[in-house]
Amino acid sequence: MSNDSLPDFNATGQDFGRREHLGYSGPPIIDIHAHVTMTRPDETAEGVPNAAELMLATAAEFGIGRTYSMCPPQDIVPLRERLGAAIAFNGMISKKPDEPDDAAYRTLDQFLQAGIEIVKLWAAPRGRDRGLVLDAPWRIEAVKRARAAGIRVVMVHVGDPDAWWTHTYQDVTKFGTKADQYLPLRKMIELFPDLTWIGAHMGGDPEPPDHLERLLEEFPQLHFDTSATKWQVREVSRHRDAVRALVCRYPDRFLFGSDLVTGHAHVREHYVSRYWCQRTLWESEWTGPSPIHDPDYTPGEGEGARPTLHGLNLPGDVLAKVYSGNARRILG
Repeated sequence: MSNDSLPDFNATGQDFGRREHLGYSGPPIIDIHAHVTMTRPDETAEGVPNAAELMLATAAEFGIGRTYSMCPPQDIVPLRERLGAAIAFNGMISKKPDEPDDAAYRTLDQFLQAGIEIVKLWAAPRGRDRGLVLDAPWRIEAVKRARAAGIRVVMVHVGDPDAWWTHTYQDVTKFGTKADQYLPLRKMIELFPDLTWIGAHMGGDPEPPDHLERLLEEFPQLHFDTSATKWQVREVSRHRDAVRALVCRYPDRFLFGSDLVTGHAHVREHYVSRYWCQRTLWESEWTGPSPIHDPDYTPGEGEGARPTLHGLNLPGDVLAKVYSGNARRILG
């Protein structure tokens, strides 16, 4: 079979059943960043195949014992009934541009009543047209209300891959530079220094690990998750030694995340590919072409036609914190 006929989730024909390089044997892994939803209305019916169940059954194969999901508030009860302790919830606080601020507060109230443990603020540059800036007044008020209700952890998405500033975000007068994305983040952490902050997708900036280190040094309440598999495989592998050294210097500040999204059309191997790559990246010395198609990859000097996955082989004590211990400590 040629590579052209292989699926995007396994463009190299990798045998994902080969897992002897995955040596972690500590407590069950916690996936702090995923999007598990009810993908069809009839999935609430007994006996109807459920994408969420397929995804989390696959997660369990890879040692993941609990997944924190971002989903609509109405999905929380049926997901909890089906999945029990394997799932917990992160409430994404948002609203449409033409909606009043109360719309965001009503959504927050629904999430709080459903028992979320984290709130999420999505503030990628492409959300600016919709008013989804991180430090918008209604978001500041929402965090105040969440804090008053007992929430102590806020996840944020700022930044996007460097490559996107060569196409999606070329108009920096509209989207700002990548460095501009971190000004509202600093403001929010300074406004709420008593909260724990999680920067999604390695803080949105795995490309220069020294920037991540400066943020960790400046804000002791800031953490990063490892989610967005293609992005992390591409850029963490490119900076393998620097990122490994960074995680080892700050082992209490990184959390495992996948950013996997349920979809009723996804086959099991789609989920397998992401879990296999994430664990391979962090805990092994495996080196080879990434099996997942990556449209953001442009070969640099001396690089091959496909991005390389270059495992970090984190020490066992560091890995245990990243995979499980830090999330348990933060979330109790």
